[in-house]
Amino acid sequence: MISTYSVLTEILVDEFQLCAEDLSADARCGEVGLDSLTAAELAGLLRSRLGLEVQDYELLELPTLGDVAALLEKRLPADQRQG
Repeated sequence: MISTYSVLTEILVDEFQLCAEDLSADARCGEVGLDSLTAAELAGLLRSRLGLEVQDYELLELPTLGDVAALLEKRLPADQRQG
């Protein structure tokens, strides 16, 4: 089982040097620095780590990190989803 939220926050901390304490499911994407450039890079990293097709514009349309994780969860194959 994959926790999409855990993968998302791991990428944000490791690749974008964000502070883990500043991240929560309710954190607004814009407030943690998600802009068009970082959304494109994040989409590529999510493809690499999870094997999911995610477009940068989709990430920019979502208000919170929890919403991003929920989108990723929906796209995972059923046997990899949590709960």
